[in-house]
Amino acid sequence: MVQSCLSVSKPITWIKDFVGVGYRYHDVFMNVFPLFQDKMAAYKLWKKTVDWWPDDQIKLRFVEEGDTYWFILYGGSNYTKDNSGFVKKVQISENYKRFKAGYEKKAILRFGIYKENTNPKKKEKDGTIKKYDLEILKKFKSVYDISFLQLSDLSPDSVEWQCIQENRQ
Repeated sequence: MVQSCLSVSKPITWIKDFVGVGYRYHDVFMNVFPLFQDKMAAYKLWKKTVDWWPDDQIKLRFVEEGDTYWFILYGGSNYTKDNSGFVKKVQISENYKRFKAGYEKKAILRFGIYKENTNPKKKEKDGTIKKYDLEILKKFKSVYDISFLQLSDLSPDSVEWQCIQENRQ
């Protein structure tokens, strides 16, 4: 059984109202980012939560279950009363598989804004109208504690197992 490395003293409030998870491969270290639709709300959420997390205490878990995975991100902070984490059940994609194969024991955590394009003049390289815009916010954290797990291997005492049970729909 896989146990979580963190014993949580206060319950984690799980944030699950984000669009999905994105990956970027063009930097020295791969980027992973929860995707939001509203830039100001995402910025405020970062300042309230992730900004306070020490890089060496951030936990990034990918718990696979069939053809889906649970994205679980948490860190906790001694400097704030907030103890939030992020959770989302996501379909396994080629981008996820590429991240899993090449993340090199460190990833850059950022927030991304993914929203529908309302400007008909914005076009893709092939000339078609761009349907969505992606903006990656500048603030980032380095994440070193990254694990790829199977749901069947989790201990019922682990933060990850409890998170999944609490957030099943």
